[in-house]
Amino acid sequence: VAERTETSHGRDEWRQAEVVAAAEPLMPGHKAFIRISSRRDQAEPLTRLFMASTLLSPQQALDLSRAHWQIENGLHWMLDVHLGEDQSRARKDNAPANTAILTRIARNVLQAADADKVPISHRIKKCAWNDDYLIQALTHMR
Repeated sequence: VAERTETSHGRDEWRQAEVVAAAEPLMPGHKAFIRISSRRDQAEPLTRLFMASTLLSPQQALDLSRAHWQIENGLHWMLDVHLGEDQSRARKDNAPANTAILTRIARNVLQAADADKVPISHRIKKCAWNDDYLIQALTHMR
């Protein structure tokens, strides 16, 4: 068992990881069960259960779980806030998959457009206002 307590952005966060080796694998490659319990401030604890293909230490399980959510939140936040993916009305046939591919291509183009720390919202505006910047952003991708 490993435990971690953090305070960030005005919130107290507590996490606990427990790892148990699987006595009998439930499927090929199954090595362990992981239970991550977490609580923010005074809320009720939330428990998530995972099957793992590697027997991790509880500290590794905490680190991997946290790293996964940082990537997930960063990606989806950008797609939702800047590229409006949640407001997409594409619901029929292949439209959702096609628009998802296009938004991810746009995200990659925007991220590669400036080496400096220019916010994505500014890059979007620069692409709309300046044709030379747009062409430079698109030709930068190979």
